[in-house]
Amino acid sequence: MNFQSVARCIVLFTFLAAFAQGGSAEVAEVKVLGVGDKMESFTLKDQNGNEHLLDSSVSVILFSRDRAGAGVMTRSMEGRDGDFLAERGVVYVNDISAMPRAAAALFAVPKMRTRPYPILLDRKADLTAQFPDKAKFATLVHFDSLEVTEVEYVREDTALAERLEALPKKD
Repeated sequence: MNFQSVARCIVLFTFLAAFAQGGSAEVAEVKVLGVGDKMESFTLKDQNGNEHLLDSSVSVILFSRDRAGAGVMTRSMEGRDGDFLAERGVVYVNDISAMPRAAAALFAVPKMRTRPYPILLDRKADLTAQFPDKAKFATLVHFDSLEVTEVEYVREDTALAERLEALPKKD
């Protein structure tokens, strides 16, 4: 049995164990942010365990709740680093709550640690539940002093890369 087979068995076992324990918890209904809504400041840890404050300094949140959208985001960031995001007031956020903990700990987060930019992670889906999203798309939520000014959904990595490049740099 090779490493990949063992890894698949671990992930499958973790999924089955979670399913046997009830699998899904009831989630309180949360109002999804739309244009004109205000977001409260909060903190999230990145893939390296560093805390980041999402406050009025944030101009754009780049967000995904699923693997396909996260892939669009990752590919759009090829050759870019944390300075690219910071210069534009962009925060990169992934909701990884649906991922089995073992898969996140053994595979996903270690791979994210190789990225040269912070990826803020919501492991419980409580803080990002308010973020709008669309399956298989990256979401750009634009803010002015924590007020949502625009929401964009982008499915193609090249289009997202162009969109990020076009964002104005902060002073």
